[in-house]
Amino acid sequence: MNRRTFLKRGLAGGAVLLLGGGALALFPTKEQGAPTHALAVLEPRSFQVLVAVARRVVPATADGVKVAEGVDALLRRAPVEAQRDFNRLLGLFENALPGLLFDGRVLPFTRLSPESQDAVLAHWRDSRLTIRRTGYHALRRICLAVAYADEATWPAVGYAPPPASAYTPMAYDDSKVGVPS
Repeated sequence: MNRRTFLKRGLAGGAVLLLGGGALALFPTKEQGAPTHALAVLEPRSFQVLVAVARRVVPATADGVKVAEGVDALLRRAPVEAQRDFNRLLGLFENALPGLLFDGRVLPFTRLSPESQDAVLAHWRDSRLTIRRTGYHALRRICLAVAYADEATWPAVGYAPPPASAYTPMAYDDSKVGVPS
């Protein structure tokens, strides 16, 4: 093969990859649930991805929409850069182009079956790339933290809080603070 043929084939192949990859990147997100109030941080597409992730990583008794809304509320207190990075992470998780390159899937995360979503999560968890492992653990931990903070999930995990009578309020006497004896 001469140089000219090599360049032509390379350009043609690059164009095919660009068009195919662009189509994968633009594949629409499947709606997983509607938020009950306006989102402060999460973009609409990110919210749908987070609902799908929450449904796979939190106990079955937790509501994925409620978890995603709780994460949105937590992120409200985060720096703007962290908010932006979290939305980007969810976008990367959903995008079918990186999914094809890393996991061999051609559908966005929200359009996969529950079993396929579990497989994607396992690929992220066990990835050789630190950014994927870190992203997986960040998503999982924030979803679990929000889910376990909800009292409705406590019975499912076997947690029974102590009765209110077990708490004895303690009075604090600050009249002696700073006064030498």
